[in-house]
Amino acid sequence: MSPAIPNNIKVKNTKRIGVNKVSIIGVGPGTVDYLLPIARKEVEKADCLIGASRILALFQYTSKKKILMEGHFKEAVSYIKKNKDRERIAVLVSGDPGFFSFLGLVEQALEKKDYVVIPGISTLQLAFARIGESWQDAKIISIHGKNLNNLEKAVRASGKVFLLTDLKFSPQNVAAYLLKRGIKNRKAVVFENLAYPNERIVETDLENISKVGGFGLCVMLIKK
Repeated sequence: MSPAIPNNIKVKNTKRIGVNKVSIIGVGPGTVDYLLPIARKEVEKADCLIGASRILALFQYTSKKKILMEGHFKEAVSYIKKNKDRERIAVLVSGDPGFFSFLGLVEQALEKKDYVVIPGISTLQLAFARIGESWQDAKIISIHGKNLNNLEKAVRASGKVFLLTDLKFSPQNVAAYLLKRGIKNRKAVVFENLAYPNERIVETDLENISKVGGFGLCVMLIKK
């Protein structure tokens, strides 16, 4: 029997899935192999799917309304606020919603009662699983649309730094930046196109990575 809870303590109803109009769903790295059953189930309930093109492609078999979110985050938030009481909206994000995703904007735009979050497998989890290492001691940094100002300090202070890179700050550029600032003797692992048929994992050091260009969709690990 559950213990009695005093009236001044807030108790959450955990059976929220299927009640809220908006579901923020983590779809994993981007292939059906890593799509959790609960995520698929919530997608099936939705009237409208919002996400990036490569994520919406996972659900091309369905005739549900699809709205492309790439580069149109404010417009997506506006649509959600306007239609959340008329449609069951599923916002599809890569990896896990709590890990550098669109969820941050949703938190600011909606009340907690208006949405539910469905977790997914993050790139971080898959990357460390691929090399058979734990990640609880890793420093995690996203450089999407940012700069490298704090990177040198983080790499010097931590034995493991996990980076979410972008086209501007590719693994090659990151490695060159750190070498220029005197950081050497660091191992580097680049995980490219994780979970896709053309997946590639390059394990070497900063010196070699600084000479390799042309990486596509990837994340990077720098460690002592």
